[in-house]
Amino acid sequence: MDIQIQKIKSVLKDQLKKRKMTYEDLAEELEVSVPTIKRWMGDHDLGLNDLFRICEILELNLSDLHALSANAKASQSPTRLSDEQQKFLVKNMNYLAFFMQIHDGKTPQEIAERYKLTKLSVDKYLVKLENLGLIKVTGKLRVKSTFDGQVNFGDGILSKTYYKRWIDGTGNFFANVITDALTNEASVDAKTRDHKSFATYSIQTIKLTQESYTKWATEARAAIVQLHSISKIEEKAYSADKLVTAVILNAHASLPPDSKRLMEIDEIAGKIENI
Repeated sequence: MDIQIQKIKSVLKDQLKKRKMTYEDLAEELEVSVPTIKRWMGDHDLGLNDLFRICEILELNLSDLHALSANAKASQSPTRLSDEQQKFLVKNMNYLAFFMQIHDGKTPQEIAERYKLTKLSVDKYLVKLENLGLIKVTGKLRVKSTFDGQVNFGDGILSKTYYKRWIDGTGNFFANVITDALTNEASVDAKTRDHKSFATYSIQTIKLTQESYTKWATEARAAIVQLHSISKIEEKAYSADKLVTAVILNAHASLPPDSKRLMEIDEIAGKIENI
């Protein structure tokens, strides 16, 4: 069973206990049998519609569920990479990439298939990452990250290297994808062109109070968290041909009105100067 689904079921069980509800109570509310509830909360799949019904009874939305599952046992999990881990990873970014795939819930087999890795290479990745304390092997020989929540890269050379590569990489990705969508470039591969993906890219400068900006930013973050929660469930509930891959670049900032950085936006199309 997927680690994320396990966490969700664990949260549902905790919420039932907090509300002093039994499986019998839940079964009565949903008009199903108690054995059905036990199967849902056990090793059987929990369908998307059934999850929505349970959340409605528990007065939870998907963003609540995601936050609760992310915070579960967080105190028992590290949140920041150690100096030793950072020193190794900054010199071996391929190990960092492999670790982040594991942290995102991918199995070693899935990573090997996607990147065409040999068994020897996979074993080398796993042994080193386990020795560094970044991953652990469970009793059922499943590999998982030792970090339950978001990984903190610190404020040293690793964070600067990683985020620079990450920002440059996503920037190049959207430069290509958005250009393809806007120009219908004939050189794009046929499958991507025929998909006719909805792609957009915009930048705006808006003057408003810091309070209004903070409120909007919080709501925007919650919307993305909710979408991520839905994706985790739908990825298990639907076949691959029913899914699309949504790529979301979320970037925004508040700056003082006289910031010199704002001039960079004004000069995107070109610098106006004396001629």
